[in-house]
Amino acid sequence: MHKLPVLTIVINNAMWGAVRRATLGMYPDGEAAKSNKSPFIDLDDLPAFETVCEAAGGYGERVEDPQELPRALERALEAVDRGQQALINVISRGGADG
Repeated sequence: MHKLPVLTIVINNAMWGAVRRATLGMYPDGEAAKSNKSPFIDLDDLPAFETVCEAAGGYGERVEDPQELPRALERALEAVDRGQQALINVISRGGADG
């Protein structure tokens, strides 16, 4: 809306870590501590944030291979230099704590 040339990087592990941390803080020996699939933390059906950015006139890119990240950052920064917003959706499925 404001045409701000901002780069946003989403570290996307499809998990709401704040809920898991709060649950483990309250119930450290509870069911959530024994499971990688605790209720209310799994976010498998997230939108493709990169396409949302593109729909708003920005540059979006999804990165699943860590070796592709440096080049993706270059492309995103080129977009920012042109005055566009940019978003990189970095898929990181590294486990319960991210």
